[in-house]
Amino acid sequence: MRLSLRSIIFLLAATVILLSGQTAGAEGRRVALVVGNANYANAPHLATSINDAGDIADALTRLGFDIVLRRDAAAAELRSAIEEFSLKARTADIAIVYYAGYSLNAGIGGYLVPIDAGLSKPSDLLTETVALPDVIRGAGQAHTLGLVILDAFHGNPFSAEPEAIDPNSETASSRSSGARNVLLLFATEPRKTSEQGHGRNSPLAAALLDNLPKPGLEINFLLRNVRDHVRHATHARQTPYMYGQLSKQKIYLTSSKDGAVSTTNTEADKIQPCDQLAAAPDDDGKHSTAAGVELEKIAVADAVPACSDAVRRFPTTSRFYYQLGRALFAAHDYDAALTNYKKAFELGNVRALFALGSAYERGDGVSRDPARAHLYYEIAAQQKFTPAIVGLAALYESGAGVKQNPAKAYALYRHAADLGDARAVNKTGELTEQGQGVARNVRNARALYEKSARMGYPEAIVNLARCYANGIGGRKDIPEARKLLARAASAGSTQARNILAVTSRRDRK
Repeated sequence: MRLSLRSIIFLLAATVILLSGQTAGAEGRRVALVVGNANYANAPHLATSINDAGDIADALTRLGFDIVLRRDAAAAELRSAIEEFSLKARTADIAIVYYAGYSLNAGIGGYLVPIDAGLSKPSDLLTETVALPDVIRGAGQAHTLGLVILDAFHGNPFSAEPEAIDPNSETASSRSSGARNVLLLFATEPRKTSEQGHGRNSPLAAALLDNLPKPGLEINFLLRNVRDHVRHATHARQTPYMYGQLSKQKIYLTSSKDGAVSTTNTEADKIQPCDQLAAAPDDDGKHSTAAGVELEKIAVADAVPACSDAVRRFPTTSRFYYQLGRALFAAHDYDAALTNYKKAFELGNVRALFALGSAYERGDGVSRDPARAHLYYEIAAQQKFTPAIVGLAALYESGAGVKQNPAKAYALYRHAADLGDARAVNKTGELTEQGQGVARNVRNARALYEKSARMGYPEAIVNLARCYANGIGGRKDIPEARKLLARAASAGSTQARNILAVTSRRDRK
């Protein structure tokens, strides 16, 4: 299974935080759409898809799901099944889609391929396939949880090459709208290939069949078990990947009373040694009484064991996984750090996902991979996490990991600026001054520098000083420029200190 990077952009629209509330047990109404396509008219036969669909349908039926099942579905039949499922999902608490078959990815969306598809030209995608967004919107009708599982082969055995869709287009917007409360589970990670099933079932289907019936298994841990099961079965060659987040609400597919461990967040809500030793100063999700510690100042000998103990005692509290990731990163144990960042994100910690993106963007402890950074930033940006929006904009500005696009960069910086990010305000000023992605206007640029400077951003203060020194966008005022540079230097700007040092030497000559 191969996921194109740009295809992820649509999927980000389905990355949502489930509504907070009480435990969602196994008593509410639940529905499922299960599809297994194997015998394609114009593509190679898929060995396990029919078995996978039938076995998953049986397992979900035993869990009380109202099943819509289709095997070897042609286009009209698949669309009809999705419509039937979507209507049922409107009155359901939980709605699940399981799809086994060919799936194509293009631009911001994906396509489920019916067995009668010919796909000889790109325009056939509109008439001969089913858009993944339509499936996600159907699952999103459920009140508590929509879960879309794509146990799909994503190679393209057809003649048509899918056309990419501009994520800013009206088509993209309309296709990505309407999804809520949806998790997406893929058979493997982006840009990786799934293993072929050698027995009755695919690795993902086998893992689901093993874990779905387990009593008292909360959905977050069910999906983790599925991931670990697949990794073990494939000798770590395949790792399922999930998009979406779980809130504090506990969701069970089986009874939460049978074998479930009742836990309380009372102790987790109190400040722990891990909070004092490894919380990030700028983390809004840290304990309210924790001051935070800069990464390079973390006492790893104390922080790593303290945070390891915290995640053991409070396995559903995301901040401890994030803080353990920081401590491990400071200790240069990068693999373990990234693992804990991923666990933190699975539990709802967006900052942990941004940390992953930053590591891949800079190559900190991992091979530098701007394309993977782009993926993580996209997911976090969809949740209006401004550092991720700024990071994404910087990638588009530089062309790292994506095609360079100044207009896209400016739009993202502007979005982050509207959310109150001082760095983004300064960057919109720089692009406005340069005429990159927006019409050049030095007066507007200076106004933006002034706004960011008032917010205390050092680089904006330096830019504003430059404007005063050179009369850019307004009056020239050398003394005011010097005052601004001194202010920026005191705020920690190395650039301002260097400029002041140079001008000081010139004054003495």
